Amino acid sequence: CQSAAVRDRASVAVTVVVPTRDRPAQLSSCLASVRAALHDADELVVTDSASLDAAAVAEVARAAGAKLVRCERPGVGRARNAGWRAGTGDVVLFTDDDVVVDAGWRDALVAAVTSGDDIGFVTGRVMPPAGEQPSRDVAIKRDEMPERYDARSVGNLGHGASLGIRREVLEQLGGWDESMGTGGRFGAAPEHDLFDRCFAAGLTGRFEPTALAWHAQWRGPRRLLLLDARYGYGTGARIAKLLRLDRRRARLILADYYRGGLRELGRELRAAHGYPAIGTVLRLLAVPIGLLRAIVVPVDDGHYRDRP
Repeated sequence: CQSAAVRDRASVAVTVVVPTRDRPAQLSSCLASVRAALHDADELVVTDSASLDAAAVAEVARAAGAKLVRCERPGVGRARNAGWRAGTGDVVLFTDDDVVVDAGWRDALVAAVTSGDDIGFVTGRVMPPAGEQPSRDVAIKRDEMPERYDARSVGNLGHGASLGIRREVLEQLGGWDESMGTGGRFGAAPEHDLFDRCFAAGLTGRFEPTALAWHAQWRGPRRLLLLDARYGYGTGARIAKLLRLDRRRARLILADYYRGGLRELGRELRAAHGYPAIGTVLRLLAVPIGLLRAIVVPVDDGHYRDRP
């Protein structure tokens, strides 16, 4: 017989959203792992973020039994919003098309998300695939112990590669800020911007290490340099918004970002790591550029105003 906890997890209505753009092979692997983790009544939504080969994405989604939503404008925030709004589940789980999830991923996130009314979001443990030894982690969270987050929490709180959130919280916050993240005006930090707005609403976050996923580290050194610059730029935009919404948290984030970045730069220089050290410098230099660009953009209900 199933335990009461297992029955409760199975009875929760769940929607899983996977945004994608022109990566059908990776998407196929992702959807196979997600499908193996889901219950029969769960929804799987694939959001095509303006792929050039829409037919290839549609075929992979069809083969996985997923609902397909097409966005004509690219942007990860736009795609995630379209995905959760197209679903009906009370709990929405997010992952990315270059991620493979564990068979227990769904149940672990759902159990954590539904364990308290004050919980705004739950992130899971994300590791590199076996055998990969990246020079720099991208969307990785290696921690092994559960954590609780609030407005004083800084650092790596987790990623959209493994994220659970209740639909009512997404509705309360207006979803993702579509100016943040890949394809948006500010290019990065969509998850942490969402976390900031959860904290501002009086909610807390959790990290659940048993919600395990593996994120492919496919970027080479030059792509990583561009990514580092984008991360810094997006973080600057995040801080610019916080300066208007929560100045105390803005100061905490800024101080932690530069302390951590300078420590990282020192380690890389001592180890004679060329590209990673350059990437860290780019990331730190891009923060004030993003801040200055974003500080003049109006913020409406916690979201940057979209371009006309």
